[in-house]
Amino acid sequence: MLNTCFLILNLFAQAEVKPARVDPSIEFFASQAIPKISIEIEPKELQMLRMADRSYVPCTVNIEGVGTYKKVGIHLKGAAGSYRPLDQNPALTLNFDKFKDGQKFFGMDKIHLNNSVQDGTYLHEILCRDIFRSAGIPAGRATHALVKLNNRDLGLYLLVEGLDKDFLKRNFKDATGNLYDGGFCADIDGAKKFISGKKGQKDDQAPLKALTAALREPDVNKRLTAAEKLIDVDQFWTFAALELLTCHWDGYVRNRNNYRIYFDPTRENRAVFLPWGMDQMFNDPNFDIFGMGCLVSNQLMQCQGMKWRYQDTLRKVYFQHFRPYDSNKRIDEITAKLKPVRDIKGGAEDMKRRLAARKETVEKMLREMPQAPPKFGPDNTILLADWKPALESGPSLHLQSTIDQKTCLHLKTSADSVASWRKPMALEPGKYRIEALAKAVDVKPRGEGNSGVGMRISGGERHNYISGSTDWKTISMELSVKEPRDLVLVLEMRAQSGEVYFDVTTIKIVRLDTKP
Repeated sequence: MLNTCFLILNLFAQAEVKPARVDPSIEFFASQAIPKISIEIEPKELQMLRMADRSYVPCTVNIEGVGTYKKVGIHLKGAAGSYRPLDQNPALTLNFDKFKDGQKFFGMDKIHLNNSVQDGTYLHEILCRDIFRSAGIPAGRATHALVKLNNRDLGLYLLVEGLDKDFLKRNFKDATGNLYDGGFCADIDGAKKFISGKKGQKDDQAPLKALTAALREPDVNKRLTAAEKLIDVDQFWTFAALELLTCHWDGYVRNRNNYRIYFDPTRENRAVFLPWGMDQMFNDPNFDIFGMGCLVSNQLMQCQGMKWRYQDTLRKVYFQHFRPYDSNKRIDEITAKLKPVRDIKGGAEDMKRRLAARKETVEKMLREMPQAPPKFGPDNTILLADWKPALESGPSLHLQSTIDQKTCLHLKTSADSVASWRKPMALEPGKYRIEALAKAVDVKPRGEGNSGVGMRISGGERHNYISGSTDWKTISMELSVKEPRDLVLVLEMRAQSGEVYFDVTTIKIVRLDTKP
């Protein structure tokens, strides 16, 4: 009974007359059965594979309870971490129509058998592909299989859908565009393996060259205009957000590795990025959701508005796709499915903890992430509200008080302390002045330079601090922002004693240049 559904599905896959719109791969990946795959390679072909293990040789593949496929192309796969030689537990690629036209495995030309040597839970690939697909990013589906090679039991493997022309037909309205393999730790500016596309192209690398040239345009305004014609920027930021949310340190955005690029004709041949190699995920709950090291993100981030566009996408992806994904339910389903052949309960429970920790830290990061830069009106001035109290050292009080009929942010101390009101914010490139009316009352500075009452940028130097007792006095600072920047504004008192009031109706930022 375990293999009955595979037999029925395979009959659909091989039948000359198929029911309309039937895709046998859908039920295959949804099945709770674990396929048992036996691969036989003849001695001559085995020797050829030993000599060139990345080149296809023919083999015979038997799926227990389903049938036998002859002349299936096979070669070894895997990079530095996952590659294993033929006599161990190699990762394998099976191409069913490589030597026999039209032969398919449940509607697919190509599948990969991953040895999962870097993921003892056998969960990472499935969970992450689920999340990517839920957010509208095409990703090859994954399930499990038991594998034998020349009657040698290799054990439990991940079976992953190949990214080829068949995959494109399932995931895009037009599958005639160029599909590329990103290669090993290589950015888009180098030659790529051409997987699929129109044959006979004069230069099958031309779309990649054009995109690279656009991204390297020195004028950032011209760069963005040129790049948006060649890459789906919104799709890329979604892809980037998902790679960073899932801690994909070995993906494109962070390491320029494990990715595919498709130039989609239905998007005017703009590039879309596809994920790959997701077997080392969620290892660091504090993984940086802004840490990017690839050409596309680095060059786009220098363009006006791109940082905030990414941040908006990040929030949307997290709250609409990542957080709602019921990972615990999915993990329990996979654990139960694998129980007859492999007990992964320990790893499964650890994965649940890691995912919970990741969500907790991401939500903290998102809470602390500034909103998009403020929109300045005709007077180029914005009042600054929503200040939060902070205490660095010593006892002090943070109050919202009224004095001289003014509503104020109030700091008070009777012992040596450093206290402040802080406001995270984001700014576009430009020149700015921040100012406020302040009133100091018996402020005794600490025994250090530039102490007393003043304002600064967190991490920046202190200048022009006031002390003693003063009437209402304007304190201000100017800053120049050269590229989109997150910062924290600080209104502080560094004193042995005293108090200060900041009039909330006068705390403002003024744009000094004339740029929009």
